[in-house]
Amino acid sequence: MNSCDRWLYIVDPPQSGADNMRVDRALLEWAEECPDNVTAVRFYRWSVPTISLGRNQKLQGAINPDYCRQEAVPIVLRPTGGRAVFHHKEVTYSLVSNDPGFFPLQNISETYRLIATALQTGLEQLGVSIRLAKGAPNSDSSAQGGVKTPCFASPSRYELLSGDLKVVGSAQRRLRRSFLQHGSIPLRLDYPQMAKALASEETLLRKRVISVVEATGREVTFEEACEALRRGIEETFSIRLESDPLISPL
Repeated sequence: MNSCDRWLYIVDPPQSGADNMRVDRALLEWAEECPDNVTAVRFYRWSVPTISLGRNQKLQGAINPDYCRQEAVPIVLRPTGGRAVFHHKEVTYSLVSNDPGFFPLQNISETYRLIATALQTGLEQLGVSIRLAKGAPNSDSSAQGGVKTPCFASPSRYELLSGDLKVVGSAQRRLRRSFLQHGSIPLRLDYPQMAKALASEETLLRKRVISVVEATGREVTFEEACEALRRGIEETFSIRLESDPLISPL
């Protein structure tokens, strides 16, 4: 990418967890090394149900290993922190940038707020009523009443809620002059499968998280969700996302 202040738009087909994390890492490295001001927004899917672990998370106690082996659920490490996330029928987004004109690169909380506002604008276009969580930034309490709470079920500040239920979970990784934020937006949730894979309780998950389909009361396709989120980002930042196969950091 040779021009300054350009926003690249990427929509990928379903890929393995390892490939999805490889692309996110490559995008972050690109933004860190690029001499121009650049931002990339990527939407993607997972070819099979997959668990991602935070980069510093220990496997022991994070998942149900017997269930994951039996059901052949892959486990990958994210470049970001946090705890285990079960990815299935969702839109996963990632945003990387080194552009201080759009993002206060040293202010984690404000960066979360700006991106959350853009996602909120997009989700509201789908008919999801959204508010921003007021919890502590990067809240990492792992237990509620002695029951392990998965990462997606624990809202942090500026994560998005529909009513009191979490609908978007996000995490960040920051380098010297750039950052990556990515997160999970479930279109549908298989609560029994998610609970078994994460060694959690289905009743707890149903009290904490919600899917886009549940929040809207209708089917929402991956393509429809991507288009609404794209509009939300463009409106919030007053930019145009560019899909150009000749401009690629990968």
